[in-house]
Amino acid sequence: MNTHRKEYIITITALDRVGIIHDVARAVSDMQGDLADMRQQVLRGYFSMILYVSFPSDVTTNEIKHHLSQLDSTGEALEVSIKDVDQGLSDTVTDASSYVLTAAGKDRIGFVATVTQFCKENTINILDLTTTVSDGRYIMILFVDLSSCLSINVLRQSLDQFAAATDLSMVLQHNDIFKATNEINCPTTN
Repeated sequence: MNTHRKEYIITITALDRVGIIHDVARAVSDMQGDLADMRQQVLRGYFSMILYVSFPSDVTTNEIKHHLSQLDSTGEALEVSIKDVDQGLSDTVTDASSYVLTAAGKDRIGFVATVTQFCKENTINILDLTTTVSDGRYIMILFVDLSSCLSINVLRQSLDQFAAATDLSMVLQHNDIFKATNEINCPTTN
């Protein structure tokens, strides 16, 4: 196997269908790609996927894009975008700075913009964001990095004031606490 590899972030979107994840994973594997990380979801009938993958250096981005875009058996090509990974960048979030911020309130226009403005103004880096609407309530769960925040106590005070001013219920908790209180333990069988 070629030890010289190039790393890419690949995004794929298409109409959802059964088997699309397998098709993408198989295509990556067929090109000797090493799939290191991925995120996938279906939103309103549209499939979206983000992949962190490395390929042998002799596999070109045009080959990758062509191979992946031809996967849809329905006749509609997958939309594929490929970005070279900057080798100077890395995941530098430490456990100490990893938090989960939840925001809930009445569903309204501008909900996400309002909450993310607070994050921007308080140097909170959003790493992952999930939203849903249920019974007229909008719920956001944000995995955030607080390493650029000067003081967690000042941030908590600002968050309380912001929540009161915007009529939102907001909770900030360390990621370890969030995992411990939301983890589902499955019993093992012998």
